[in-house]
Amino acid sequence: MRNSKILSLTQVALCAAFIMVCSYIMIPLPFSPVPVTAQTLAITLTGLMLRPKQAGGAVIVFILIAAVLGKFSFGPSIGYFAGFFASAVVVSLVKGRSVNLFRYMGAALLGIIVTDIPGVIGMMLVLDIPLSTAFVEGVVIFLPGDLCKAVLSVVIAVPLRKALGRTSLLA
Repeated sequence: MRNSKILSLTQVALCAAFIMVCSYIMIPLPFSPVPVTAQTLAITLTGLMLRPKQAGGAVIVFILIAAVLGKFSFGPSIGYFAGFFASAVVVSLVKGRSVNLFRYMGAALLGIIVTDIPGVIGMMLVLDIPLSTAFVEGVVIFLPGDLCKAVLSVVIAVPLRKALGRTSLLA
């Protein structure tokens, strides 16, 4: 029992650290002040690898660390941070217990929507812009990259979960 709690906490900490590292991997866009990051890849992968409570915990730890490091502000991205938490939990719930490529892909795609809804709402409220503007600037511009990251997260998670499932490293 004690070892499983240690394993679970270790998985949460590793995923939180992975999300933080991925938030620093950026590709600037010439037409937007906001770069593409690997952060959403890490959020989705966390949801695919962990149970819902663990996935949510990893995102909360990430948000707390990001706040301490000054990476988290109450600016236009505030809604996305809420979306990250919801996305990791929803992805984890939807993926189910057994590894299934199609269910994992559906969960990853749903994760994009779950992240973007509060993200767009946050942009609208903080920047006082209409829904159409927030949708274009917060979703449309990033959709091709988000779709690629969703596919990549599934490509990574399916064999990784199968391999770890044969060991005792998944709590």
